[in-house]
Formats: sequence, C-alpha cells, structure tokens
Amino acid sequence: MLIGYRYFAHTQAAKAVNGLIYAEDSDAAYAKLKRAGLRVSRVRIDVAGTINGLGGKFDVRELVRFYRTMGKRLEVGKPLISGMEAAISFTTDPMLVNALRLMQQRLIDGAKIADAMQSAGFPERDLNVIRAADAAGKQGQAFVRLADDVARAERLRSAIHSTFLPMKVLAVVGLVGIYAAMGWLSPTMIHFFAQWSGGNAPHLPPPIVLYNELALWVTGHKVIAGVLLAGMIVAGDAMIKSRFVREMADYWDNWRMISEKSDHSSAWTSFSLLYDAGGISAYESAAVVRKGCARLDSQDMFHRMDKILRLGVPISVAVERAGFPAYVVNGVKSAEEGGASLAEGLLGMVTDLEQDVEVMTDILKIKITYLSQLFGGLIVSGFFYVTLYPMYVQIGQKL
Repeated sequence: MLIGYRYFAHTQAAKAVNGLIYAEDSDAAYAKLKRAGLRVSRVRIDVAGTINGLGGKFDVRELVRFYRTMGKRLEVGKPLISGMEAAISFTTDPMLVNALRLMQQRLIDGAKIADAMQSAGFPERDLNVIRAADAAGKQGQAFVRLADDVARAERLRSAIHSTFLPMKVLAVVGLVGIYAAMGWLSPTMIHFFAQWSGGNAPHLPPPIVLYNELALWVTGHKVIAGVLLAGMIVAGDAMIKSRFVREMADYWDNWRMISEKSDHSSAWTSFSLLYDAGGISAYESAAVVRKGCARLDSQDMFHRMDKILRLGVPISVAVERAGFPAYVVNGVKSAEEGGASLAEGLLGMVTDLEQDVEVMTDILKIKITYLSQLFGGLIVSGFFYVTLYPMYVQIGQKL
C-alpha cells in the first residue's frame, strides 16, 4: 500500500516548494524526492492524500491522455516543459498530478525527460522507451506509441475482468443473502414454527438442522458474523489473485491461452517500442521486458532470450531457442523477413495476438454466462431448501 506524504522542500534554485508524494514509507518518500533533485525540509503523512491514492496506480485514461498530448507536442517541435502546466491542469488523478509536478520540477532543473519520469515514479518500461528514443530523436513518436499501447493493454484487461465480473457479483450477493437469511429470516421462521408446533421438534435432514443452529448463532452474534463474512469476501478475492490459483487455472486451456497470449501481446509491444527507439540493444530490451511480464513462464522465456541474444544470434533464432510458443516464433520470423522494419512487423504480430485474445474472451464469456446461471440456480435451490422445505415438513407433520 502506498501512503501519501505532504512534503516541504527547496529546488536547486533555492525555491520553496511543497506537494504530495506517494511512497511505501517516509524513507522511500525522502529517497524519491532526493532523486527529483529536491532538498527536503520535512515530510508528514497526508490522510486525505492516502485515501485518494488507495488504487496505487495511475489512472489509465489520464496517463494515455498525457502521453498522447506530450507526444503530439514533441512531434511538432514544441518543448515538453511548456505543456506540463496544462497537463497538470487537465489531470484529475491525484497520483498522476503529483507525479507530473515532480517531473515538471526536474525538467525545470535541467533533467532529461526520462530522468524526470524516473524521479516522478513512471513505469520503468515507459521511461526506458523514452530514454532509448532520446538518442534517435523519436521521443514524440515514442510517447504516442506508449499511449496506444497503454490504451490497448487496458482494453484487454477490462475485457478479461468483465468476463469474470458476473461470477464475482453473484458470489458476493449469495454470501450477503445467506447472511441476511441466517440473521433475520430463518430465526423468525424457527421461532414461529416452534410455537406453532407446540415445541415438538420436526424431523429435519441433518444439513437443515446444522443450518438452523448456525442461523441461531449468527442471530446472536450479528457483528462477529458480519466481520467474518467480510473476511471471507476479502480472503476469496486474495485467493483468486494468488499464484496458486493462477497456476491451477492454466489447466483450463481456454483461460491459459487468453492469459498467455495477452501477456505476450503486452511484452512484445514493449519489446518493439524499446527496439524501435534505437538507443537500446535487443538483449537489453529483452531484459527490460522480462520484468513487466505477468506470467512466470514468459519471464523465463525472455530471460533465456536475453542470454542467447548476447551470443550474437538473430532474434528469430533466439526466440526459437528460448522456448517461446510457435505463434510467437512464427510471428518474429515473419517480422524479420517482411519488408517493413522489425518493430513494425512485431506490432503486426501483436495485433494478431490481440484479436485472438478478443475472440477467445468472447467464447469464455459465453461459458461463464452458463456457469453463472448454473451457480445462481444452485444458490436459489439451496435457499429454498433451508427455508421453505422445513416449513412444508412442519406443516405436513402438523396435519
């Protein structure tokens, strides 16, 4: 979790400045400000700033807008620093606003764009792309391509997230419904039928007896039960995001291909951006890309590719030896053999991967819809079993 710190400092020109910075702790905040070229007087925790920055990441739409705006300015020959104040004024994300202020200060002090971005906490891949593009004079084009890639990656992430959203919502609604039934509905019914039957306990199946006992406990400990319910929801969300569940999910072929191809789509976009910038070698590009891979197998592939490329072999040979999937190997070979530049060819491969992910995601959505309907039916059936079925049993015994 990142904490918001209000800082008070002086620039290299002895100008007093203050603002908000996000860091893991106060020492990390001091280190970031020092990298930004500021002489720090003091920092203190800002509660409101911490709450605003709970997401821990820049707002993607705001970041895309900033990259695209700055790229277009640089492409027409306008200096970046003159557009920073305007960029800050139209940005609503508090984390990005404060990053831009730090970046602006570093630019005023004479730092290069990539160094200013590093001080402000921008993603390592992005600042490496800009640093590599600096030597080739392609910073404007690099910013525009970064904007396109960040937007593309967000589209894929949103599509995958929306696929599983109905199941998550259904699970939460089901748990809350069970809590409400146990805490209010079931105890009332148990009390009513106990009076109606004159205290004669009906013969109910063991699962319903256990449910009734648990319902009576929840009724007497609603706060504790509510805390346990919230803990179950948080623990369930953490379990879904855990490495173990991700590895188990790979046994589902449809999901594994979506996860694998979306990861390679993002990774090879980064590689093409770095390689095309001209100021960084292929093996250095592979080393940088490796750090941003979401899957462990992708990280291992780029690590092996880095080592193999250092031997001086062509990229297509390194990719094949590193154990990349056949669709990546074929795509890289086509990019090398095509008439356009390697970077353009790789972006063509990435477009194909993105289209594959979109098609597979649509197929997965259909399957998830069926599973959601089945899951919802089980929840409703279980609800009637533990609430209405005992009522019918007791009415039958009474008659």
